[in-house]
Amino acid sequence: MVVQENLLLGANASRNSTFTLVFLAILKGFVGFHSGSSALIADAVHTSLDIFTSFAVWVGLKLSLKGNAEKFPYGYYKADNLVSLFVSVIILFSGIELVHEALLNIKNPVEIKLQGIALGTALFSAMSMYALSQYKARVGRQIDSQALIADALHSYTDVFSSLIVVIAIAGSILGIMWLDSVGVLLISLMIFKLGIGIARDSVLTLMDAWLDRDSITRTRQNVASIQGVKQVEEIRLRKSGLVVFGEIEIEIEGNADLKRVEMLSEEIEKTVKNEVKNLEHLVINAKPGKMSAMKIAVPVLEPEGLQSKVSRHFGRAPYFIIFELEGDEIKSWQVNRNPASGLERKRGLKTAEFLKSQGVNVVIVGEIGEGPFHNLHDSFVKMLRMPEEAEDVEKVVEKVSGLSRLTSHTE
Repeated sequence: MVVQENLLLGANASRNSTFTLVFLAILKGFVGFHSGSSALIADAVHTSLDIFTSFAVWVGLKLSLKGNAEKFPYGYYKADNLVSLFVSVIILFSGIELVHEALLNIKNPVEIKLQGIALGTALFSAMSMYALSQYKARVGRQIDSQALIADALHSYTDVFSSLIVVIAIAGSILGIMWLDSVGVLLISLMIFKLGIGIARDSVLTLMDAWLDRDSITRTRQNVASIQGVKQVEEIRLRKSGLVVFGEIEIEIEGNADLKRVEMLSEEIEKTVKNEVKNLEHLVINAKPGKMSAMKIAVPVLEPEGLQSKVSRHFGRAPYFIIFELEGDEIKSWQVNRNPASGLERKRGLKTAEFLKSQGVNVVIVGEIGEGPFHNLHDSFVKMLRMPEEAEDVEKVVEKVSGLSRLTSHTE
């Protein structure tokens, strides 16, 4: 919905620009014809080309407003980039045109009649083009339209071409006929640089190149910091007109069941949208991470190491033994007092928070309430059902590989 509103805003800006350029072209052509100012007539022709360019941007943005079609499942958004490429070509031709005008004026300087009116028209044109370029640039940046920004830059170069006309007329008044030609040659170099830059960005975008590498780095860091994401393997982004399509491959902690992936996908998409403006669609490919070492917590009644008697209750257990299991081998273990066992309220939730703070990724438990169950589940901590016949921790460890997973709370 926001993208459609932005496209409509951009289309309206291009339409307003087109009508303004029509007025300026007619004004400069009329005054140029009656004053005999070839520079003003040339500028009118130049502005006429701008009408075509601005109209093309308008058409491109209107095309982008069309919804998806069978032949265009990703929409018509790239029309914006195609128009931007077209505008860059027009800019380069404008530069060539200005060079040609400058060389002609050096050879054949012309004296201008109605100099005051011609000078006023050129100044008015320069101010109007500057205001128009700022208007289009502001809207273009607001909606992130490459074509509208390119057209704004084109209009900005037209400010200089109008100023050249001012210099040419002022030079005619002062008897210095070559001033406009020198200015034209210098400004043409700026126009060439601008046109080549826009053409380069347009071609790269059409080839699905992503130009903002910093946003990839920030996105990778932010997604990797989400609880449950073990590793961000790859991020691919491509711009299509105003919008961005993306794909991200992640490795998640624990099993990649549908509910977990759905929960993570929502948070990942929200995180990516904070970094990438106008994200239209994000494909998230999630796969379960390889758990090289499990950090397992078992509730126990006393701190007697692996011989400790197990407690079937989660929140009321006075101690937890936490051990790292690699394959079938215990690499290390420690017994911690449960700081929440004596609480009257939220005992289970506080116990869950405590275990997470210890880096636990697996809990073996007999009875667990709804609150702590969802707390651990949402944090991608795997919960296994404690075997009925197990009396101490050693017996539980022997059966770890065959324990079933808890899929709901038991209290």
